[in-house]
Amino acid sequence: MIRPGTQRRAERPPAAGRARELAGRVPAARALVDRLDRAGAGPVDALARAAQVADARVLASIDRVGPIATDAEAAGATTASYLTLLDLADRAGIADDLDISLRLAAVGQAVPRDGAKIAHGNAAEICARAREVGATVTLDIFPLDAAEPAAVDAMLVTLSELRRDVPATGAVLRTGLARTVADCRDLARPGCRVRLCPGPARARQSAPGARRARLDRRGAFASSLGVLMAGPGYPMAATDDPGLIALTARLAMHVGRRRDSFEFQALTGTLGREHRRLAAEGYRTRVCVGYGPLRPARPR
Repeated sequence: MIRPGTQRRAERPPAAGRARELAGRVPAARALVDRLDRAGAGPVDALARAAQVADARVLASIDRVGPIATDAEAAGATTASYLTLLDLADRAGIADDLDISLRLAAVGQAVPRDGAKIAHGNAAEICARAREVGATVTLDIFPLDAAEPAAVDAMLVTLSELRRDVPATGAVLRTGLARTVADCRDLARPGCRVRLCPGPARARQSAPGARRARLDRRGAFASSLGVLMAGPGYPMAATDDPGLIALTARLAMHVGRRRDSFEFQALTGTLGREHRRLAAEGYRTRVCVGYGPLRPARPR
């Protein structure tokens, strides 16, 4: 079971700025940060945001937004960035219950020849370091590959391998795929963390068509979430849709889940009214914080 971290965070003094102050005080950390992600927000910016939302009793999932790694050197650089992030979080005292979103293609999955081996080795190093500092890792797929069966299969194979040593490693599933309910059944295991995201919205439609599409998305989400909620794992409902948020709360109540046995996740670093309310009511609640050389995009 994932440790209930909300109350522990609430006992801390205001946290905003601790990570940035640390980077300024520790020369080694400052030198590493200076070499990373010069084109966009860096790891310290992400940690500062994570510390800020912690003061509202909200957890964070940090996502490095960058290109696919096409060679071992690029995959190693991304791995180093994540390890630096975890080291800084640990030194700043905000690593406990922090989550890392990790796309396998960013750490070597797409490298010609031995890509799977490189990605597994890099991911295993990140997962091991996360476990040491009290954080978790959630595997994900680049949006353009999210509907590719081979990409999903590769992620799930790697997940199974990583969980042998780090059982808290999780994965993202998207409800827009016909296979997702079956994948949820396979992952409904003790301690298995699954972030469930609604499928992508369709292009603009007529009012009746848009309503039908919305109902279909909610139905697909409900089917997959119901499987996860009924199982012994740790579901993570990632949605900003008030209807799906209410549905998640009802399903949890229906199956008798405690509020610390699952969590709500906002899809961006913006903490909306609904997620603030959930955190205030004692639900485990998390926001997505992006950093890296590319502008963070809304997850799909």
